[in-house]
Amino acid sequence: MTQQTAHPFDDIRELAQGLPTGDIDVGERVASKLQQSLGGLQPLGCLSGAVAWLARWQGTQTPSIAKPLVCVFIGSHQVAANTIGTDVVEGGKARMASIAKGSAGVRGIAGNVSALFKVFDMGIEAPAADMCKEPSLSERECAGAIAYGMEVVAEEADMIILGNAGFGSATAAAGIARGLYGGAAGYWAGGNGETAVRRIKAVELATKTHKDKLDDPLEILRCFGGRDIAGMVGAILAARHQGIPVLLDGYTVCAAAAIVHALNPAGLDHCLAAHKTTEPAHGALLERIGKKPLLDYGLGIGDGSGAALTIGVLRAAAAGSKEL
Repeated sequence: MTQQTAHPFDDIRELAQGLPTGDIDVGERVASKLQQSLGGLQPLGCLSGAVAWLARWQGTQTPSIAKPLVCVFIGSHQVAANTIGTDVVEGGKARMASIAKGSAGVRGIAGNVSALFKVFDMGIEAPAADMCKEPSLSERECAGAIAYGMEVVAEEADMIILGNAGFGSATAAAGIARGLYGGAAGYWAGGNGETAVRRIKAVELATKTHKDKLDDPLEILRCFGGRDIAGMVGAILAARHQGIPVLLDGYTVCAAAAIVHALNPAGLDHCLAAHKTTEPAHGALLERIGKKPLLDYGLGIGDGSGAALTIGVLRAAAAGSKEL
């Protein structure tokens, strides 16, 4: 991690450049081997590319997943007071309680695939400001959250799985997507019901409020995002510098990934879109960041469940590739 300067975003921009590329030769050798296996019958199908990707970032022709880490980032966003109509701190606390020790499938899935499971409280009791009225975070707050998220790599995992259960984070993610790619607010913040209507209005208003900041990805992050989304940006960047492959989960996780992609189009080469949720516009966001989802479980949440499920699939595919 670099020492923060008077302009903290300068450090982040530097981190997003000159990124390690992994062992491209190893990845290509594994891809070629799998393509030619069994007379070209593609015994692993679409998983061949995922195994070759894993080989590239682990630097071995016999990749494996021995120490995966499932990380769920949780924060609170003041905009949710209007879109959801609930106290955002209490809502964030409830999310934390559910994920950490309540009813959350992601925790059981992580345990089943022998993954370390971590929940990161990204300032639940200090909500990001209402993006409709002012930037969600100051530059220093945003850079600090990115730096905090970078500490994820200290766990020495061989794969990192990102999930998000922030309170109001879907609205923040829609604001980020609208800020990065334009289009109608309803395209990025759509859905059914009154909550969706309020979310669309919030994104429309926030876009007008921050219309002069839409040419800079990090300014978009701080204006629309919160500490939980900024933390995931940090985790993605740090994993890249450590050569650790990352599995992306739902819409909000991919909004964080989109910030990295906007800073450097090659910045997500170490990331794989584990699956596509039923969250509105998740598929559109994946297209914008150049990621084809590996699987589609029909899940409607982005808390890491689908990506955690994919660990088992990738682990089995990697084991199968050793026999080909």
